[in-house]
Amino acid sequence: MERNKLKELLKEIKKNDFKVLEGINPFELSLEMMNYIGDLEGELRDRLIFSTISNWIVNELKTDEVHQILDISLDDKHLFYGLGEVNDTVFTRTFSSLIVAGSIYRHRSDKYLNKEELEEIFEKFIKYYNNERDLRGYIKGNGWAHGAAHGADVLDEFARCEEFGSKEMRKILEAIYKKVNVDYYSYVDEEDERMITGVVAILERNLLDELEIIDYIKRFKNVTRKGIQPEDMTLQVNGRNFLRSLYFRIVDKPKYQNITDTTKNILDEISNFKNM
Repeated sequence: MERNKLKELLKEIKKNDFKVLEGINPFELSLEMMNYIGDLEGELRDRLIFSTISNWIVNELKTDEVHQILDISLDDKHLFYGLGEVNDTVFTRTFSSLIVAGSIYRHRSDKYLNKEELEEIFEKFIKYYNNERDLRGYIKGNGWAHGAAHGADVLDEFARCEEFGSKEMRKILEAIYKKVNVDYYSYVDEEDERMITGVVAILERNLLDELEIIDYIKRFKNVTRKGIQPEDMTLQVNGRNFLRSLYFRIVDKPKYQNITDTTKNILDEISNFKNM
């Protein structure tokens, strides 16, 4: 479908609260939308295409159709398109990530993936997230890219999958740890909060021993520095903000008291202003 025609049709669908219009096949139109999932115009990509597909994944598409959309989102023309580059290809990858998140959310209720398929999808996404280097949040003129945040949304969905156990929880924590501790981009668009959502989901699963979580938090005080600026400051700020977000997310939950105390202690240790 021609781009402008698609845009006008989606505007009508949005006006109708994303309900399927008469004469429209939601699956066929979803396939058309996937061809434009990385469009550079924020309105089309985000407020029309993503908003429509995400709604339909949950409410309109059959599970076999969701499965096909998920497979497309994970292919080399979508999730892995231009991986490693820092340019406009980021929009295709990060909005394909959101399609993965919605598809896994649907799976958690309808179980349309078998264990082997789910594990394969998980490993593929971990590979993507570990290698995503374009971490920009809001890009002037084009809207949200949000690579770290969108990927964290997917990891949160995986963390809630009952098929997954401690092995997968550790891989999620490690992927988040690596993404927090980058020295070439300072997170300024609440990426830390999105990452913490997945961490809290893991805490709530009670699959990992408390001491393992505490050791994970302590690792943030031993991140390797290069001895140069602004790289070292970027690491400092990213790690500090992540731990602050964790602290305030769980501070009012007594069952996490030891984790909260550890988080506060590590924040004190890495602070440059503790005694000022």
